[in-house]
Amino acid sequence: MVLPAASPSLKVLLIEDSPEYALLIRRWLEEGGYAAVTHAADGDEGARQAQVPGWDLIITDVELPGINGLELLAAVKAGDRWTPVIVITGNKSFEYAQRALQRRADGLLFKPFSKDELLTTVSQLAADAAARRRRERKRVLAIGAHPDDVEIGCGGALAKHQAQGDAIMILTLSEGMSGGDPATRAREAAQAASLLGATLRWGGMHDTEIPEGARTIGAIESVIRDWTPTHVYTHSEHDSHQDHRNAHHATIVAARGVPNLYCYQAPSSMVDFQPHLFIDISAHIDAKIEAIGAYASQVAQRDYLKDDLIRATARYWGRFAGYVLAEPMEVVRQRES
Repeated sequence: MVLPAASPSLKVLLIEDSPEYALLIRRWLEEGGYAAVTHAADGDEGARQAQVPGWDLIITDVELPGINGLELLAAVKAGDRWTPVIVITGNKSFEYAQRALQRRADGLLFKPFSKDELLTTVSQLAADAAARRRRERKRVLAIGAHPDDVEIGCGGALAKHQAQGDAIMILTLSEGMSGGDPATRAREAAQAASLLGATLRWGGMHDTEIPEGARTIGAIESVIRDWTPTHVYTHSEHDSHQDHRNAHHATIVAARGVPNLYCYQAPSSMVDFQPHLFIDISAHIDAKIEAIGAYASQVAQRDYLKDDLIRATARYWGRFAGYVLAEPMEVVRQRES
């Protein structure tokens, strides 16, 4: 079977302790630039490599030194449900096949297999996985009036989206020049976005002067056209800061076609803030605090950015969701969780 070269080539992780099979599989996949193969010779190294994001496909033997292939398969699927895994083995027993399928193997090849068998399986699974990822992956847009607004209000939710493999963009409408040096705040915002796996966009507006009308609506609409989000997080209307309120009103108009729209709490939120959804961020509170910590110039002077208050706030809201750590959201619209 001759496959057309992928453009760009598939990124494949091969976990195989047999030098002969590793060499053969690698040669078959790399011929014609179809795939770029990274090889791990044991299960422990394979498990470490599998944690690196961006694999289009993982091929693993079952019988490996260290972590065996079935254990590794379960770990991969727990971390990224979209990455296809092909299990290869010389043991043709029904038990092996059943155990592989129970751990959600996408393909199973018994040694010895032919080049055509391998390439056909790889081609089909990679294409299916890419289509499934496009169909199921959420595209998230988080909007803040100033640097650090998003991280404070929904940093835990964004960290949770990141862990689930969703695509994230942060739109910060102003550089927050009233709260510090714009260049410093821009560097801090870039670092925080990187920690959350997010792309960062700027709205080019002036701190304390963000309007609620056509200019802000247009800036948000432009990003929504480019990003096509499935989920948007923004400021609440119930906020004492005029920039936050205006960002909220502009978002309501600009995001009118987005199926899921939520409003987060800010330190300046008023008692009228009434959440309807409490997102469990127990597993992501440290990631939220780390992202907020990227704003060192602000943490040094803002009590509401202290770690203990962030945790205490999450603990308070978590009592409405089974005593977890939670971020509260006002729900404007929700068609899926």
